[in-house]
Amino acid sequence: MGLEAVQSALAQLYTDRALREDFFTNPALAGREMGLNDEEISQLAQLSEQQVNLFASSLQYKRLGEVRKLLPLTQNVLGKRFGRLFLDYADAYIPQGTKKHWHDAIAFCEFLSVKSLGDWVCTVVRYEKSCLEMFEPQRRLLIRFFPYPLQFLNARSFQDLPKGNREIELVFPQQPTICLWFRQSQKAPLKQYCFTLPF
Repeated sequence: MGLEAVQSALAQLYTDRALREDFFTNPALAGREMGLNDEEISQLAQLSEQQVNLFASSLQYKRLGEVRKLLPLTQNVLGKRFGRLFLDYADAYIPQGTKKHWHDAIAFCEFLSVKSLGDWVCTVVRYEKSCLEMFEPQRRLLIRFFPYPLQFLNARSFQDLPKGNREIELVFPQQPTICLWFRQSQKAPLKQYCFTLPF
């Protein structure tokens, strides 16, 4: 297999922290599990563990930067936790195929949805995930229910958004809200409507 096998194994090492740790602890065992022969294992074992880890980190931070652009509201309400949570998530998921950043952002929202982040943060995460899902041209209609009114998410400055559950309760008490996204055809503009229901 030669060069192709080494390149494939190297890509796995760059994107899988557990595999990286196993390989540099026991190259022969981990290499065989990746399907490498002795020569290919020896070639990879000459790599600097520190350099491989540095490059792997740079790839994750590049992903983080792209996902931040797609989830500005979530980034704002999570603050510094956004980056820490993303790096935890990135160790377990590698986006595949085309539109990798889009898939990455949606998968990160799913990762966040099972964390204990509070109702308000989860509402923002679900809202942005819904917006991303409507980027699929074949999707025509999406309806989601939220526990908070969402009209303030269109604020010009994301910095004005409340950061936590206590703060949001002071500004916007919970009030059932239905959001609807709709487009008539693949090329038609996307329309969004939010209806806040009476208490």
